Amino acid sequence: MMTEGPRIILRLPKIRQAIIAHPEPLRLYSGRKIEMEMLRLITMNRVTLSMDEDTDVIMQALLRRHQKILREVRMKMIM
Repeated sequence: MMTEGPRIILRLPKIRQAIIAHPEPLRLYSGRKIEMEMLRLITMNRVTLSMDEDTDVIMQALLRRHQKILREVRMKMIM
């Protein structure tokens, strides 16, 4: 089901036309989704290692990037 999801969407004519006409929003969304998943995995690994969020510089950078991506996606959705 997971692998067939994008193919099923492409079968729908209006959605397929929208994707073909404007592929950039879908590409942007997919890229940000993958980046958010990577950030979440890295954060989970850091938490598992018992890294302190307040003093860990990498954890702070991860949280800042997470917030920046959320802000960017919200702005794109508003536009």
